[in-house]
Amino acid sequence: MFFSKKYYDFESIPDLSGKIAVITGSSAGIGKVCALEMARKGCHVVLACRSEDKAQAVIDEIKKETGNDKLEFIPLNLMSLQSVKAFAETYKQRHDTLDILMNNAGTMMCPFGLSDDGIETQVATNHVGHFFLTTQLLPVIEKSRSARIVNVSSMGHRMAFNMNLEHINDPKKYDRTAQYGRSKAFNILFTRELTRRLQERGVDHVYVNCNHPGVVRSELTRHLMSVDSILTTIYNKLVTITTEDGSLTQMYLATSPEVEEKKIKGKYYVPYAQPGCVSSLASSDENAKTLWEFTENLLKEKVPGYEGSPI
Repeated sequence: MFFSKKYYDFESIPDLSGKIAVITGSSAGIGKVCALEMARKGCHVVLACRSEDKAQAVIDEIKKETGNDKLEFIPLNLMSLQSVKAFAETYKQRHDTLDILMNNAGTMMCPFGLSDDGIETQVATNHVGHFFLTTQLLPVIEKSRSARIVNVSSMGHRMAFNMNLEHINDPKKYDRTAQYGRSKAFNILFTRELTRRLQERGVDHVYVNCNHPGVVRSELTRHLMSVDSILTTIYNKLVTITTEDGSLTQMYLATSPEVEEKKIKGKYYVPYAQPGCVSSLASSDENAKTLWEFTENLLKEKVPGYEGSPI
């Protein structure tokens, strides 16, 4: 896959000593690379993953490679809103601030299914779970001197031509490609509306952005083709980029001093660390507000005692 020259690399990452980051889906793929490189720069990294065994193996590997022992695991299953709530509560019990939240976990073009809360799998994992996680962590994010929130989207957001909110959980109207694109468009709309709401409240030190990492060689394509097929081999050689290269754009948004210097907020970036263009659906302020209200109402329906986000 052909992208612009690498504007950012691992050597450009500044010292992150004293900072703390939460990375969802950090036991594999680009999330694991981000955890490694942040730890290498002295960051305290919280691996937010489903499997403790996988996360612990990654923690042991990163500690051995970097000498940084400031790594921890807190369980997170984005298919369960109770798990998301428990993660946020545990984090806030352990830590007073949060400098970097990287909403990296995701699923892609899977067969129709529902989360523990009865929400379609791609929307539940890629959007609703991360929306709930982010808003629940906002109080500690805002306590940081300067904070970053990075929502990992995709150029696949262009495969969505409507939000289809009224049929989001209908198996008869499910198209896994369109639904994936929709969930990735939701990442961009969430980024834009959260930025608007923060600015409206006068919160200037939280930088929310989103990115397309590239077509990355990872487990994300497991629902599309067999891992060891000839098609996969050709696809990986001709189309994909490595997980290391795939991590660069979100690492730029999460760590580069330029984000503050240039006041980069509410933007969509593509490889390698360059501003990108979004679809008309994902650039609509009206769609952003509609999605926010829809998601809030959905959470009020699914989470007992939920009274709304703090923003």
